[in-house]
Amino acid sequence: MLELVKAERFDRRMTSGKTWPCLLECARADGSDIELVAKFSAGCERRLGGLVVEAISAMLAADLDLPVPEPFLVSFDEPFIQCLPSAQAELAARLRASSPVAFGSSKLPPGFTLLPTGKSIPVAVRQQAVEIFAFDNLIQNPDRRPDNPNLLFDGRSFAIFDHELAFMTEGIIGWKPPWKPGALQAINGNAHVLFTGLSGKSYDLSRLEGAWQAVTDQRIEDYRHALPAQWKEGSGVADQTLGFVAELRDNIGPALAEIVRVLS
Repeated sequence: MLELVKAERFDRRMTSGKTWPCLLECARADGSDIELVAKFSAGCERRLGGLVVEAISAMLAADLDLPVPEPFLVSFDEPFIQCLPSAQAELAARLRASSPVAFGSSKLPPGFTLLPTGKSIPVAVRQQAVEIFAFDNLIQNPDRRPDNPNLLFDGRSFAIFDHELAFMTEGIIGWKPPWKPGALQAINGNAHVLFTGLSGKSYDLSRLEGAWQAVTDQRIEDYRHALPAQWKEGSGVADQTLGFVAELRDNIGPALAEIVRVLS
């Protein structure tokens, strides 16, 4: 579910992202190369927990047929760090403080850019947009805001990424599980980048509901087993996250009804 690749070449740090994501060229087991955007544990607010949540969110999104870049595990070592440019000394220190396995997302093809501010969502992708909105609110992802959308568009499809802040449900004043009435106001609601373009309309989320119902207990365990042994310290986050995924699946009907209610 998560292919392991080896970092071979540092290209650059990405122009945005407080976690200092980097564009790398990596080697696959079959000898081919692939360009990935990698995120390292020492740069994440939740450290290894952030990578755990990134990986689980990406695997879940793929199973729900949502437009997430293909996820990877990225191994790197001291010789790779030593090959970083001298101007990247701070980055080198961050890598040395990180787990030797990073989380990676396949580089998007040319043509993806931000959805222009103030433009309406094209009819052809409105269903995809509402399913992204639903996904973010269901997994408690607060990080798809207008000022930090973590969402790109190529005229035909969206692409979503950066989910390390999802699944935080403890210690939040007023928090309700997303299948409870009024939950969206306490989670994401109208702060979501897609809310304005989607509100005021009715939607059919039966496809997404069926996809959620198809996430079996065994599939949830597959997510757990896909996580590398090097992330063992994040096992508590994994337990909490996967437990929430199962509970959400069991309540997916009321949860999606709340999404529809808030948007209508």
